[in-house]
Amino acid sequence: RRGGFTGSLYAVHPEVDEVAGIPAYRSVADAPGPIDLAIVTAPIDSVQAIVDDCAAAGVRALEVISSGFSEYDPDGPARAAELVSRARESGVRVVGPEALGIINTDPRVQLNASLAEVVPSRGRIGFFCESGTLGATFLEEMSARQLGLSTFVSPGMRVDVSGNDLLQYWESDESTSVVLLYLQGLGNPRKFARIVRRLSRRKPVLAVLTGRVHGSGEDEDLLPDQVVDELLTQCGVLQTRTIGG
Repeated sequence: RRGGFTGSLYAVHPEVDEVAGIPAYRSVADAPGPIDLAIVTAPIDSVQAIVDDCAAAGVRALEVISSGFSEYDPDGPARAAELVSRARESGVRVVGPEALGIINTDPRVQLNASLAEVVPSRGRIGFFCESGTLGATFLEEMSARQLGLSTFVSPGMRVDVSGNDLLQYWESDESTSVVLLYLQGLGNPRKFARIVRRLSRRKPVLAVLTGRVHGSGEDEDLLPDQVVDELLTQCGVLQTRTIGG
């Protein structure tokens, strides 16, 4: 609300009728629809039920900020697998879990669905950052340097929506002229290469890659630095080893 969001905003809470002056409903299904995006900040034990509630209400996108899904939690991986399984069964896309969030500076939207305290002004940079901590720092630095932002996504564990999804979006987004990537891996290297090669022909792509393990689950693969560097070069990606400068 503080960011000037132009759409309708509702709160869902099991006990109260309003949150900070915003009408609250007992369930997502009780709120007036349609709802494009549900932002989940609830305790871990209630997240799966919220996903089901959102699916039943026809919500097609979730941003899950809630924590407790990582490998550092004994039950984390199982919870993450259950989350994405339930979402996919219902055709719901998930940003997260443990996400910093989403920002869209388009005046028609003005969405700051993130935990970032500083949001750069409107500009033409699309930014995908896999580190929430660094993402918030980058946004502050961009604002200080007066670098304008079109859209920003920091997906946390990225169990569903990935950098490849954003690359495809920015390929056709006329309001984005430059793409910044902070990646801890390439996900699906073949898909990444295919998409980013097309994108880099039209728009500069600048990447910081801190991890060399790519893929997920049983498909994870450790690629030598030289192989990754050559892949990025062939795809037209401008790579930097540092985040300063």
